[in-house]
Amino acid sequence: MFREMPGEAVEKTGVLVRTVGSEAARVARAFNEKTIREEFVSHAAELAGTSRFQFATLKQDETFERAEAGSTAWGVIPLPKVVVGARAPVDYTYYLDFAGPWEFVRDGSVLTVFPPSIAANPPALNVSELKFFTVEGSLWRNETDVRERLRESLSAALLQRAEKNAGLVREVGRQKLTEFVQQWLAEKFTDGRDLRVKVVFPDERQLSPTEQKAP
Repeated sequence: MFREMPGEAVEKTGVLVRTVGSEAARVARAFNEKTIREEFVSHAAELAGTSRFQFATLKQDETFERAEAGSTAWGVIPLPKVVVGARAPVDYTYYLDFAGPWEFVRDGSVLTVFPPSIAANPPALNVSELKFFTVEGSLWRNETDVRERLRESLSAALLQRAEKNAGLVREVGRQKLTEFVQQWLAEKFTDGRDLRVKVVFPDERQLSPTEQKAP
């Protein structure tokens, strides 16, 4: 068959074969040269249009309470406890920072991705639907002051809730990042489709014997 092909065509075919062979080794070469992380971060940030991989928004109806007890007559006479609450819808948006610590480990056909910890943007409280209510009141106490202190504490409380709720979006983040890396491998490397991607978050990672002995 090759004998019947024009010399120019055979030469081009040879070039094509050499090119494909070279391209097929790009993933392995990138790992050997330890450039896989740099290429991923650079290309991923360009694809996402930001230095963050935002993957989930969690919508929650949140309730917060504040309880205060007081006294009068120089602390001699205790006053009844006042408990006030606040309720509002909140949006929590979660992301992975491309500028954070990323690690890629290849073992045969499996590429394990170790991303940074899941982080949250400042929670978005729907102020228009924020409602305050009284759980326990007292004729001897001014509930307005307690409500105002509750309002002032909401920002810090929301940040704590955002961190606590991160576990609810972990599997979504794993799935989205797996799909993202697989797409990047397929677009960047000719042999990228041959790799199976596995995502392991920092708190899921088992320490190596060397790491376990480190002080």
